[in-house]
Amino acid sequence: MNIDEIITNPPRDEYLDKFSSDFDDAPVVAKIKDLILKKSESLEEIQYGLFDKHDRLVGYFSLYYYGDGIWEVSLVQLAQAYKGFGYGTFLYDYAIMNDKLKVLSDATNTGGPHGSQKLWKSLFNKKRYPIVGYDTKTKQIIQDITPDQVYNQTSNIRWLALPSDKTINESITDIQKTMKNRYVVWYGPGTTTEDYFNF
Repeated sequence: MNIDEIITNPPRDEYLDKFSSDFDDAPVVAKIKDLILKKSESLEEIQYGLFDKHDRLVGYFSLYYYGDGIWEVSLVQLAQAYKGFGYGTFLYDYAIMNDKLKVLSDATNTGGPHGSQKLWKSLFNKKRYPIVGYDTKTKQIIQDITPDQVYNQTSNIRWLALPSDKTINESITDIQKTMKNRYVVWYGPGTTTEDYFNF
């Protein structure tokens, strides 16, 4: 018998709906392309929500206070139609570069094509801000880290992103000054920086 059908899990876009009301009174803090970013915060949690032009929540990023000035990733979710365009990376960049948060990777570090393993390795390689190792047992920062040292079975080391001294726009502006007749686009192809950012 030949298997000629691939069964996949359906998108879980409806999962985002339960978080939408968390942003009812939240201010708009940024715009990226055709989406707006809202932010809701308390002493223990910070939530970022990306909303489309119909006021639907299409991206969600939540952080819980871990201690010692560190915020731990609790959940990142994007609607299926918005995956693969850099919006997930934007949520991290905004929290780290614009809100100057120390962000600790989640405890599970899931794999897959859109999982956090791939995202954190990408952030590490792009070097937009310092990313170090953090030993959750000893509470020590490890400066010289390689991806194979993180989340292996013999250590308690996770990723920790440290704030840069520049915002997203400041960094892009600095890079842009060195380019002539070219645009720097961090998120998604085919659009100039000016079309992406407004904050």
